Amino acid sequence: MLIVPVGNLREGMQLASDVTSADALEIKVILKKGMFLSSGMIDMLKEKGIKTVNIEGGGKISDDYKSVGPISYEKPKINENLSHALSDLNEIFECNEEIIEISKKAVEKVDNIADNIVADFAENSDFLANQMIALQNYDDYTYKHCLRVAMLAASVCSELKLPQNEIKETVVSGLLHDIGKSNIDHDIIIKPGKLTDEEFAEIKKHPLIGYNILKASSDYSPNILAGVLFHQEKYDGSGYPMGIAGEKIPLIARVLTVCDVFDALTSNRPYRVPWSVPETEEYMLGGSGTHFDLNVTKAFLKAFNPYPVGTMVELSDKRHGVVIKTNDNVLRPVVRIMGKFSGEELDLMNDFRFLSITVKGIYTGEVD
Repeated sequence: MLIVPVGNLREGMQLASDVTSADALEIKVILKKGMFLSSGMIDMLKEKGIKTVNIEGGGKISDDYKSVGPISYEKPKINENLSHALSDLNEIFECNEEIIEISKKAVEKVDNIADNIVADFAENSDFLANQMIALQNYDDYTYKHCLRVAMLAASVCSELKLPQNEIKETVVSGLLHDIGKSNIDHDIIIKPGKLTDEEFAEIKKHPLIGYNILKASSDYSPNILAGVLFHQEKYDGSGYPMGIAGEKIPLIARVLTVCDVFDALTSNRPYRVPWSVPETEEYMLGGSGTHFDLNVTKAFLKAFNPYPVGTMVELSDKRHGVVIKTNDNVLRPVVRIMGKFSGEELDLMNDFRFLSITVKGIYTGEVD
């Protein structure tokens, strides 16, 4: 399998996995594993903003395609669980009035969403991750951000080997971690420019507001409440609302902090373009021990490796290659060089000859 940028695709390449996208409230598979790409399909992928796809056979044109052409496929199916989740969260968050407490009906809906996320992740973690990424292509609202954070958190908790009950609590807390923003002036929430000191002081109230909303319902565990209250704390104690530090911050909140920042930086905002996954993860790794818990960050990097095996990458010394193995630091994998120096292998983590060479990002040149 080779992970190929959409700009490098050629007619006749065969998909090694499903390609997913999102359209408003409908999350769906748009091309299925095993299909041979046509020029129209490639154009459609570009129009939908898909960045990369997984291709069989190292990117070569399949002999089967040469003889039979593109194969037929079933009508794409909507992921009903996430479609319902978006609709239900929209109803809870965008109610256009102050939220005093979560209704019993809303509690049940959030609980069902969490159950579905945990079940979907257990069945197919790659598909769930694709759905989360697809959600970032569209206009952003607080409830969509919360859904993505909850999905990210499920993966991190699994990497940390947490028990199922703690994974679900983290997902529930992720779904509701920003519920307090519903009671803050919407113009401040969506302001495209820098916030004034007064406006930021208002924003800083949302963890406590959210905590009080959930506490009033009497339906949430202390752990879930702690995730909502402390998700803006920083490992060095410089966060809010309490300024607690280190492992005094509950693990559930430390997980949500990492997921919250990752999603915020990689999502569209009125005042900036989204960061790439690699540069966001470099930032997060650099902030470990100050903003983030190092162990949680490492678990996140393993769960969301920007350079999985098969990825075409460009190196800082201008060579390009394919990732053939990942290291503990997923930002420094083992790369097999392509092109003029084809076959040479570089271990960017453990071979001291190459410690000055880094991965700049996904390779977008010609496929050899």
